[in-house]
Amino acid sequence: MLGLKPLHPRYLLAIAAGSVMVLLSGSLWIGPAAEPGLATVALLGAGTMLLLGGLALRRAWLETASAKRTLEEAIEALPASVEIFDESDRLVAFNRHLLEIYPHMSTDFKRGVRFEELVRKSIAQGGVPAAKGCEEEWLAQRLAARAASRKSPAEPLLQNVHEGRWVRIHERHTRAGGIIGVRMDVSDLIHEQQRLAASKAHLQAFVRTTPNGVLTLDVDGHVLALNPAAEALFGFAANELVGSHIDLLFGIWMGARLSPQALVASPQEMTARHRDGQEMTLLLSVAEVKTETAHSFVCIITDLSERKRQEVALQEANAQLAKQSITDGLTGVGNRRYFDQLLQQEWQRSARHGHPLACIMVDIDHFKLYNDRYGHVAGDECLIRVAELLRACAGRSGEAVCRYGGEEFVLLLADCDLAGAQVVAQRCLDSIRLAAIEHEASPLRRKLSLSLGVAACVASPQGDAVSLVEHADAALYAAKQNGRARLVCSEQAA
Repeated sequence: MLGLKPLHPRYLLAIAAGSVMVLLSGSLWIGPAAEPGLATVALLGAGTMLLLGGLALRRAWLETASAKRTLEEAIEALPASVEIFDESDRLVAFNRHLLEIYPHMSTDFKRGVRFEELVRKSIAQGGVPAAKGCEEEWLAQRLAARAASRKSPAEPLLQNVHEGRWVRIHERHTRAGGIIGVRMDVSDLIHEQQRLAASKAHLQAFVRTTPNGVLTLDVDGHVLALNPAAEALFGFAANELVGSHIDLLFGIWMGARLSPQALVASPQEMTARHRDGQEMTLLLSVAEVKTETAHSFVCIITDLSERKRQEVALQEANAQLAKQSITDGLTGVGNRRYFDQLLQQEWQRSARHGHPLACIMVDIDHFKLYNDRYGHVAGDECLIRVAELLRACAGRSGEAVCRYGGEEFVLLLADCDLAGAQVVAQRCLDSIRLAAIEHEASPLRRKLSLSLGVAACVASPQGDAVSLVEHADAALYAAKQNGRARLVCSEQAA
């Protein structure tokens, strides 16, 4: 079904005007004298056509006014600034958003003003910070770019205007040769980008300068990036490690396949090696970074090697100090303090388990005469030699040798009855005799000798550990009274 398009009002007006001219010409040609009726009809027709033409003209004017209002309302409703320039680059129309962006030029935006004039005024009022100090050069470049955009669409222009405000300018040419400009206020976006850029710069500066090693891993554990501290820590350049698996740094030394997911927890102390093979103790903290577009893991590595070495050195020093606190400084065997501690421990253990406990008190015979004859330095060497011999005789686990005081030593034998203690005591006598240490001042045999007192018992919870030492000391006293260079066993259990 075909439809006819209605004629445009201006065409109707032209037809009406033509018809009126024809009718008027006809009425004049006919003349009122020839045919008064025909002239009247012609005049009436001409009037009718003029009336119709006037109505059509009014209708066209109303439609144009309505279209103009609609266009203005549409431009005002847009969330961006809109400006329209004609083919001579003169301002034809704009909306209120343009005034909001450039409030300092509210009186300058008038229909008919040229674009160049507006830009010059904006520059003069400080509305274009980028043009400061190079006003004419900046203006020439701006106008040249605007002219070039007539041939091909230009990229949007990002411009900083007054008070730190940023706008993105889109300019498009119309078929009639004019320009339509759209300015979007992107200040919030630019400020956020600036904040992110500053934050990124701060983060990069921190990563570059921090003494901690920083590794970025993908989800499979391959190195994506590392900082200079990590390069120095492991001895590898960044281009050597990027793309390598974290096992190269940790796993091969730990004998296990590592995954970044398994490391996301509390910080873990791990062993690694420098490129040169030196072992390191490292503290590894792993955080997962997951966004809509990326998934990675960041490892913060702290070198604990020096602190670990200091801890080990401190432990060794404390152990040495503890050992020194219970060791006789001259002979190297336990001191009196150590003997007292050990006696209480072994007494309680004997009482709990019902195992026997023995004690041997040892005294070097006529040691004062030895010192007087050979001097105190030789006396010290004699004490050291005796301690070595006694330690060799008490070689079984649970048999301790201590210096009790002066030239006296004591042996504490765990899980040993009186008969066993007597065997150890006899071994000590034989060892000293075989050593044949000179003692010309001794009234016995011109050789160094020992006197020993032996006691043993099964401890009782109500008993006193000192009683065992008292019985052994009483037996030692008896050995001295009976001529020295011998052992005497306590006849009564402790």
